[in-house]
Amino acid sequence: MRDFAIVKAIDGQKIEVVSLISDACLACNDIHCAKDGKSFHVLNKKNLPLQENNIIRIGFPRILNGFLGLVSLLFPILSCVAGFLLTPYFSKRLEFAVTQSSQACVSGIFFVAASLIVFVVSRTDIHLTHPEVIQIM
Repeated sequence: MRDFAIVKAIDGQKIEVVSLISDACLACNDIHCAKDGKSFHVLNKKNLPLQENNIIRIGFPRILNGFLGLVSLLFPILSCVAGFLLTPYFSKRLEFAVTQSSQACVSGIFFVAASLIVFVVSRTDIHLTHPEVIQIM
């Protein structure tokens, strides 16, 4: 997430901002045509000199983005491997023969389920931390 926002209120460490939502081209850096979104809180870990009505760039730390990207890549792959290894268990429970086809099907089901979980979680507003102020525009 690398977005623009307007500082609405500063109360010590609590910085309330309103995101700027633009329907224009994503590559456009002209933020004067943007509309106000909903307000939320951000962190100012760089201790930038913020004032009300400043336009700022916000985002999550790069290390967090990298970690979440790695998890979203490895989770479906590890789930696929788990499906392959758990096929004998499911074959006993559901009474089917363990073949290469059944192992491939169970692995595929686990992979698709894990991919859907990653997709749904990535579309929610659940975050491990608040966004940070990256720079003042």
